[in-house]
Amino acid sequence: MYREKAKAQYCKVLALIIIIFFSVPFAFGSKKGMDRRDKKELKFWHSIGTYNKDILNSFIDTFNESNRQISVKGVFQGNEEDVYLKLFSQENLPDIVQIPVQFLPSLKKKNYIIDMTSLIPLKIKDDIPEKIWNSVLIQDKIYGMPFSYSADILFVNQHILRISGIKQEKIPESWENIVSIAEKIRHNTRDKWGIFIPMESTAQFISFIQSYTGKPVLQNGKITINTAEVKEAMTFLRQLVYLNEIMPSKITAYEAEGLFLSGNLGIMLAQSSMLVYTESQLAYDLNVWHLPSGKSIAPIITGTCLAILKSDIKREREAFKFIEYLVDYENAIKWHTHTGTPAIRTSAKESLDLLIFYEESPNHMTSAIELEKGEIFNPSSGFLNGSSIIKKAIEEIMINGKDPDKILDAAQIEIDKLTIVL
Repeated sequence: MYREKAKAQYCKVLALIIIIFFSVPFAFGSKKGMDRRDKKELKFWHSIGTYNKDILNSFIDTFNESNRQISVKGVFQGNEEDVYLKLFSQENLPDIVQIPVQFLPSLKKKNYIIDMTSLIPLKIKDDIPEKIWNSVLIQDKIYGMPFSYSADILFVNQHILRISGIKQEKIPESWENIVSIAEKIRHNTRDKWGIFIPMESTAQFISFIQSYTGKPVLQNGKITINTAEVKEAMTFLRQLVYLNEIMPSKITAYEAEGLFLSGNLGIMLAQSSMLVYTESQLAYDLNVWHLPSGKSIAPIITGTCLAILKSDIKREREAFKFIEYLVDYENAIKWHTHTGTPAIRTSAKESLDLLIFYEESPNHMTSAIELEKGEIFNPSSGFLNGSSIIKKAIEEIMINGKDPDKILDAAQIEIDKLTIVL
């Protein structure tokens, strides 16, 4: 009788051990499924690729060398829209993300990101202009740390201007003047293109249209793209390709950059974030011009910020330490001097180091001036839906050569159908 009881008890203990043995891996697996983030490493998703990856990686390396508690791993995730869309399609999410400011409201609405207001020291709050803080505010709370803001400017190959017999001491103040220069380049060199204006994003479209027309495209959350002025601007742009034949057709901005760097394109519209890379790769002297628009309208500034995804408080605070490091005084200056994007911290802009730097690198001053005058591109909800309609219209006009009047009218009808505004 005793032996039977002992045997039964032994079987119960053995069964319990077996259950524990097999359940432990599942328990850990379940925990990993809930939070796949490495406890000793912060993951940082960004869209900083070819042009400025070296300086970003150097920041990350320096931070990791001085921080023993937790390290940061930077992960390039493609262009800005790619980063945004991947946040909703992948389980293994980052701790920190670099994202365009216009995507913040959507991330906040889905409860992905934290309110950073209480984390930001007063010395940083007071050192960044109000209009930049406004671009990351949602209901008077800060959901992103301003990081990299860029302006559209014109890159000019001085060598091509010289061999074309062009002496241009002043920055052209109209698109007609710029086209006249591009026509001389094409006529006097034969084998070189005069100008390239990319139209691969809604921000680029709005930047050019507002520069050409001197009137806003986006007002009170609504975008209007079928006015007589917008149609005229797109007709002007299409004629550069199909009538004047001074702008190459059916090529990407990346391909145009190759033409420019190889000395086969005279003028290229590009973001100031490409300045240092272009200067380092171009075998000739580079000059930069601001986009003509006079005093009638502010230039468009596109901005990206650093947001923290929700996890636990300790991890969020560790993530903020890295963000605070990225935007500190010294790195703000380095980011400006090593990329071309304007410094956004007032103390950095007013530093003696930059005043000395500008004497040898005057091209950097153009983006700094544009930021002072500029308006942050920060449309409200519905951006992606409206953006896809606009990009399709641009393709019909610039790639397929369709009539801007009909295409823009049709696109406006589609935009107006959206239940949410831009």
